[in-house]
Amino acid sequence: MVVYLAAGVMYAGYVLSQRPFSIFMLPINILGGPLLAVHYFIKYYFKKDAGPAKIRHKDLLKEKKAAFFDLDGTIWDSDMLWIEAIGKVARENSFGEINIRSTYLPGTELVKTWKVLQAYNGFKLPEKKNFRALATETEAKMVEHINSSENIDLIEGFRDITFFLKEERGLKLALVTNSSREIAEALTQKTGVAYLFDLILTGSEISKKKPSPKIFFTAARKLHVSSKNVLVFEDSLSGSKAAERAGMDQIIIWRTDLPQVEYHGNIYGFYPDFEGLDKIISTPSQQRVLEGIKHFRESKGMPGTNEEPQVSQ
Repeated sequence: MVVYLAAGVMYAGYVLSQRPFSIFMLPINILGGPLLAVHYFIKYYFKKDAGPAKIRHKDLLKEKKAAFFDLDGTIWDSDMLWIEAIGKVARENSFGEINIRSTYLPGTELVKTWKVLQAYNGFKLPEKKNFRALATETEAKMVEHINSSENIDLIEGFRDITFFLKEERGLKLALVTNSSREIAEALTQKTGVAYLFDLILTGSEISKKKPSPKIFFTAARKLHVSSKNVLVFEDSLSGSKAAERAGMDQIIIWRTDLPQVEYHGNIYGFYPDFEGLDKIISTPSQQRVLEGIKHFRESKGMPGTNEEPQVSQ
């Protein structure tokens, strides 16, 4: 960084000494360099944000006493169902065929979703009806879909990871979702997983939903655990932001096209589902490093060695 700034200053001095001054002649790094330096200083020294790989070296389950699971997009692939439900409500309220996909962001509170849709599509709300009413109608459509479905599949490996965390590691499990109590209960009962959770906390009981950390703090308090002893499974930016603000380690179930760099906090990794996660997160950090070295050698065709490399603790 210092070399970069010094080079910019020297180049600027050279340019300005060779021709008449013009503000448009100033190289971008005269301004951009210092701003970038300030940005990274705040990012790393004040926010303590070292990026998604920040805690991969940790033995993730050490001292963990609870695991929190989001519902939509994390244990249940529901994004398309939400889009369909919103479309049905729009047609029933005579909004026509509105553009939903351009503005739909998984994990966003329904009231905010409807506000964005109204601003983007320009439809008028019916008399005596507000965005909260539209959100309630949308939730009712989802409950109707759940109850009328013969079979609902959960994200691959979910039952295995919950069994591992609850039965083998003794963690308390909570379902923590912005969705309504009606949706959470309908889904968990339909899929037969309600018994897995020591706590189900929904947006119906919380005044401030994700990305506010309040729902995570409330869940931790109800289970009598500290934030630092909680592992969160999330998929959305709002859920990840809430976990970051709550100071909780995260694993992201990443099934969208959202860039990974948009997620922040103590993120262990990004995975498409829960398959094999029990083995991944229970492997000691030193063993993961050794396995990584071994895999690298094999990929490069390098000869093995009988002596294990030393890894500093």
